[in-house]
Amino acid sequence: MSETFTSSVGDILRSGKPIEERLKEWCSAVSGFVGGGIVSVLLFDRDSEDFSIKISTCKYRNNISEIHFAAKGTLERLALAERRSIVLEERNPPKEGCKQGVAMVIPLISYEEPIGVLTLHAVTESGFSQESQSAVYEAAKFLADTIGSSMREESIALRMTKVAAINEAGINIISTLDLPQLLKLVATSACMIMEAEACIIRLLDPDTGRYGIRECYGSKTEEERKNLFLLDKEAVTRILKGESSLLVRNLSEDKSWSALSHVARTLICLPMKGNDGILGTVTIIDKVQRDTFFRSPFSVKDLSTFSKFIKYAEKAIANAIAYARNEQLRNLDGLTGLPTLKYFRNRLMNEIGRAKRFNRRLILLVCEVHIRVSAESSISDGRMEDLVMKRMSKTIRGALREYDVVARINETKFGMILPETDEGNIGAISRVSKAIKQEVEQIRRKVKDTALDVRFGYAVFPDDGDDQEKLIFKSNIIQV
Repeated sequence: MSETFTSSVGDILRSGKPIEERLKEWCSAVSGFVGGGIVSVLLFDRDSEDFSIKISTCKYRNNISEIHFAAKGTLERLALAERRSIVLEERNPPKEGCKQGVAMVIPLISYEEPIGVLTLHAVTESGFSQESQSAVYEAAKFLADTIGSSMREESIALRMTKVAAINEAGINIISTLDLPQLLKLVATSACMIMEAEACIIRLLDPDTGRYGIRECYGSKTEEERKNLFLLDKEAVTRILKGESSLLVRNLSEDKSWSALSHVARTLICLPMKGNDGILGTVTIIDKVQRDTFFRSPFSVKDLSTFSKFIKYAEKAIANAIAYARNEQLRNLDGLTGLPTLKYFRNRLMNEIGRAKRFNRRLILLVCEVHIRVSAESSISDGRMEDLVMKRMSKTIRGALREYDVVARINETKFGMILPETDEGNIGAISRVSKAIKQEVEQIRRKVKDTALDVRFGYAVFPDDGDDQEKLIFKSNIIQV
C-alpha cells in the first residue's frame, strides 16, 4: 500500500498540469492516505519571517487569496530551522478502541535550501505506523523538489521580467533631459517595477544646501503625504549621515522607527550620487504584490533590484541637471549674470497668462542706457560700458521685489516684469527709476569724462495691451 501511494503521488507531481493543480491533487491524495486528515503546504519567507499557505485541503470562505502567519515560536519554524520532522502522536489513549490523533510537521528542503513545511493532521484507528510515516516522508521529498524547481523557475522569470522592465525604463529615463518630466518618470517606474505604493524623490539645492522634495508619486491623501514626508525625511537623514543604503523590512519591529511605524510597514531609501557627492535620494514605501494585494516587506533581493534601477536614475538625473545648468547659462548674459531676451520673452508670456487667469495687473518696464566716453578719457568705450552695465544691473535688481523679473534684453537695454501691481499703480516705476537715476549720478561724479543718459518706457497690462507684442511695442515708446 505504501509503495502504491508513493508511486501515485510521484505520478501526480510529474504530470504536465499547472503546478497549482498538481499540488492540489497531491494534498488530496495524501489526505486520503492518512484517512481524510488536513494536509497543508506552507512556504517560508526568510525576509518577513512569515509562513504562507501555498495549498491546503482546508476550505476557507470569502476567496482569501493568501494567508500569512508569523513563524516565530511555531512548531513549523522549529522543524524547518532544525531540519527535522516533528510528530505529535497519542501514546496512551484513554481507553481501548479509541481513535488516535496524530500531527506531523515535515520540513521541505530543496537543493539544501529550506523552502517550507508540510503539515498533516489525521485521526486513525490504531495510530500511524512507521511504514506510513516513512511513505509520507518519501512523498514529501518529491514535493520539496517539485516546489523548489517551480520557485526557482518563477524567481528566474520574475528576475528576468524586472531586469527587462529596468532596462526598458532605463532607456526612457536616460533619453529624457527635461528634469521635471524625468523625475516623474523615475518615480512612476520605481513604483511599477518594485510594486511600491509610493515614491519620494529629493534633490540637492546647491543654493541652500538642502535636499528638497521634487517629486512624490502615489495615491495618498494630503494628510497621508505629510506623514510620508516625515518618514522620508528621517530616512534621508540617515543616508546623509553615512548609511550607504537603507532597507527597513518592518518599521513596527525596529525600535528606532517606533515613532513612525504607524505611517508605513516597510521602505527602501537609496542615495543618487554624482561627481560632487550625493545629488539626491529616492525612497520607495510599502510593497503591495499585485496578484494578492498583500502588503509585504521589501527584501534584500528588492534592495539589489532597486539598486540596479537607481544606477540608471542617478545617471539620467545628473545629465538632466547638467543640461538644465547649461541651458540656464546659455540664457544668461555673461557680463551681468541676468537672463537674456529669450528667457525674458518666455517669462513675459507666462506672466501675462497668469495675470489673465487671476485678473491681475502687470507692468512691463524698459530701461535704456546710453554711454558716451570722451576722446581724452583713459578708459575705453568697451570697458566703460561693461562697468556701467554691471553697476546698473546690480542697482535694478536691488530696487525690484524678489519675484519681479529683470533681464538684459540687448546691449543697451534692461527689461523688467513687475507682476501683482495694485490697480496698475505706476509707483513701482518711480521707485525703480529713482534708484537708477541715483546710481547714474554717482557714476557721473566719479567718471567726469563720460556722458550717461537713461531713459524709460513702460506698458501696463491690460490697459496698454492684452498680449505680449502690444505690451512690448508700447513699452519701447520712451515715456519717462
